[in-house]
Amino acid sequence: MIQLIKKESELGDILLPFFAQEKYLKTKSSSYGWFISDKFVLPFTLFKKFLFKRIVFTTDIISINDNQTIDDEKEFLNNIVEFIEKYNICDFIHKPQPSAVFKTYPENSNAYRWGSYIMKTNCDLDILISEITASQERTNVRSAIKSGVIIETTNDYEEIYAVCNDTLSRQKIPLLIDKKEFITQYKTLYPKNMLMFKAVYNNIIHGAMVVFYDHENAVAEYSGSINKAKNGALPLLYLSSIQFLAENHNIKSIDFIGAIPDIIEDSKEARIQRFKKRLGSSLKEGYQFTVIINPVKYFLFNLLLKTRLFAKGIKYIDPVERDKRLSKTRLEI
Repeated sequence: MIQLIKKESELGDILLPFFAQEKYLKTKSSSYGWFISDKFVLPFTLFKKFLFKRIVFTTDIISINDNQTIDDEKEFLNNIVEFIEKYNICDFIHKPQPSAVFKTYPENSNAYRWGSYIMKTNCDLDILISEITASQERTNVRSAIKSGVIIETTNDYEEIYAVCNDTLSRQKIPLLIDKKEFITQYKTLYPKNMLMFKAVYNNIIHGAMVVFYDHENAVAEYSGSINKAKNGALPLLYLSSIQFLAENHNIKSIDFIGAIPDIIEDSKEARIQRFKKRLGSSLKEGYQFTVIINPVKYFLFNLLLKTRLFAKGIKYIDPVERDKRLSKTRLEI
């Protein structure tokens, strides 16, 4: 039996990862909640715009107790979809957040392969550098240190936002970081669950990284760099941030959010994934999915979004379709 919970306090003593916690969910939307059974929890945000309602899952399924099977998880997802349809909660379940890698998917959904790079942390920077898989990258990092690249925490959210957002703009990614949301997250979550790091060389910022974290895991949510950043500055930024999190917050792992398992080589996105892999991270593979509840509203939502972005000179591509175009198999299961 599925229940819809709207307050975290009603979940009892279930230990939730950060992206499932109320303090994070309400920075994304004023409407949010958790689908819960006697075995599992699944957090979501609900976005209401004009006549449209869409759900985004913020994590994969959270087990309440041990010894649950993949079949149990599939049944849970099927029951959630039935619950949503019965109570008309949304018009469609949109693409989940990038770090949500599911072990299975509901029946009659638009499911596709998905992954994310996960890396174990270490308090010793030398060990982290030694685990970089590309020898030239290790040389570049050590050279950056000798050249005077400095990695430091910062509370200058305007500067960090500008670097991260400008990077997305330079890469021609159509949906940039929502500045209002970013500022809300900073004011609500910094520094207890949010930290910002920057790489500085000759008094100029060369790279930036925004991390969310809980009691033991972290997520590298945003990152960016200037054009032609100093060689080695970006991997040093990542590794120094990881060391800081391990040393000061006892963080065990960091998620580099989202990966296409069979990405087409030589694309810009493939270079980004290769960078994450070379740091010493491992690919966690699974699935994501979307579910169209109301086909007419789903069509109209996409048409309106395309029209609004076209008026701004931006060509909109559905995010799932965009990822499929970067996959050798179109993410087929």
